[in-house]
Amino acid sequence: MKKIVLIILVIVVIIFAIFIINKNKDSNYELKEVVEYNYYQLNKEQKLGVINTKGEIIVEPIYDSIKIPNPEKDVFICQKDNTYETLNSNAQKLFNEYEEVDAIELNGIVSDVPYEKEVLKYKKNGKYGIISYDGKQLTKPIYDEIQGLNNKEGEMLVKKDDKYGVINCKGKLIIKTKYDSISGDGFYTKKDKYKYSGYIVNVKTQDGYRYGYINNKLKKILDEEYSEIYRIMENDDIENTYIIATKKGMTGVIKNNNQLIDAIYQDIEFEKNNKIFIVKKNSQYGVLDINGNIIVPIDADSIQENGIYILEKKNNEQKYYDLSGNIINDLKYEAVNKTKSDKYFIASTTNGKYGVIDNNKNELIEANYTYMEYLFDDYFIATKDDGDLGIINSKNRTIVEFKYDVIQKIGDTKIVQAKTINKDKSDFYSSSLSLIASLNNANVTQKEDVIKISNNEDVRYFDAQGNELQKEKIFVNNKLLSIKEANKWGFVDKSNKNIVECKYDKVTEFNQYGFAGVCIDEKWGVINENGEILIQPTYKLVSDREPEFIGEYYKVYYGYGESYYTDKK
Repeated sequence: MKKIVLIILVIVVIIFAIFIINKNKDSNYELKEVVEYNYYQLNKEQKLGVINTKGEIIVEPIYDSIKIPNPEKDVFICQKDNTYETLNSNAQKLFNEYEEVDAIELNGIVSDVPYEKEVLKYKKNGKYGIISYDGKQLTKPIYDEIQGLNNKEGEMLVKKDDKYGVINCKGKLIIKTKYDSISGDGFYTKKDKYKYSGYIVNVKTQDGYRYGYINNKLKKILDEEYSEIYRIMENDDIENTYIIATKKGMTGVIKNNNQLIDAIYQDIEFEKNNKIFIVKKNSQYGVLDINGNIIVPIDADSIQENGIYILEKKNNEQKYYDLSGNIINDLKYEAVNKTKSDKYFIASTTNGKYGVIDNNKNELIEANYTYMEYLFDDYFIATKDDGDLGIINSKNRTIVEFKYDVIQKIGDTKIVQAKTINKDKSDFYSSSLSLIASLNNANVTQKEDVIKISNNEDVRYFDAQGNELQKEKIFVNNKLLSIKEANKWGFVDKSNKNIVECKYDKVTEFNQYGFAGVCIDEKWGVINENGEILIQPTYKLVSDREPEFIGEYYKVYYGYGESYYTDKK
């Protein structure tokens, strides 16, 4: 008997597990990135078409509008004279069974490809649904509207019976159509993008719109009873959701689905540097920590965050507190600011001078500088009284001479650009702050881990630490590489044999499609990987970007990162 009961129990568990898997299989998905760009928009005589990576026209430029929702796939939404059609790379019409097929624009997200990359929307019998790029119907045509959900990719806002809900790119309804509006809360991390963002929903009541909140796991944690909701996005805690919410004129903080700070305040502001809340109650101010504990009493006339100090002003007097709420009596510095290093803090005095202390408040650099900025490792950008910038280390030793107008780190690298404006000259330093290049009118571009530093006379490549890279190691798949002789540029093959005569003022290296630009007298032309001229230097290009070519066409950027190719002279 026990064996029978055990068998039945096992069967029940298996059935339940299968149910859960099937229930959730359409809820879990990974957003796909565009890896390979196969198609580009062509603008020719103010009409649009499509070219491939060989520069061949595959959709004739006869349309008023063309959308390429996913450049990996040959699906093109073409519009001419208010008539829409969907074509593939063979100019065959697709999805003829529908009244209309269109791309779904991303909403509130800046992207090189501003459309949903896995689904399209279609219209049939006056209603909308979504299909995959291969034509598979993912939802029936049951919605009045479908559009991109604000601050969310892979999810769409749908409207039905005058109410809104959300579906994902598998067609699953993840939020029911019962709200008057829905938007993503805007929470974003560099690694996971909008993956951990939730949803702010609202309904219209007799008292106006009221807001609620659904988290990224699709669990409702706040009912629609708040006049205002704001998720704290400056806190990079992906495990917990902090929401500042206002109801009946009073504001509090909810952590996940628990009341962290009671709704008894007129206003609450979150300060991201120290992760504290500045609160206002009965026109007086105080400070709470990230756990909702009072660290500065709520009886001040004003509160100001001064680096890692809190400045309280009350009855024409002022006090300084540390982040634990202790009063600081022996204050040497007016403000102490965190840096990206746990070892160092930049301290400033009341007379506008800056220095550096360590995490034990030991003074490392006396506050004698008029400006101070942490650079990386043990280095700081600093300014003396004369206004010139230089670089010092944590022992206050000058590493880079004080003679520059601008000093900045290039992106997320450890290459430093130091510039003298009146000479328009830039010196470049490596991670060890050794001088690696000096160029007038320097242009700096970064592609992945390669930094290109160039001007009309020179082109050099470096890694993120400032180590110089040779072209042969970077452009390993290129048949030809640029070379400079007698102040003119040309191309040689891998055996160093001259293939393209050194007669050009400027050139680009060959791109992944096998095309390079050549320039004479500020006019650009195009050659192919065999060194053959496709277009003589005739294009007068005004962009600061290095020109990019596919076949006889050059690239033009316009709003929100979008681009097209053209042959306009």
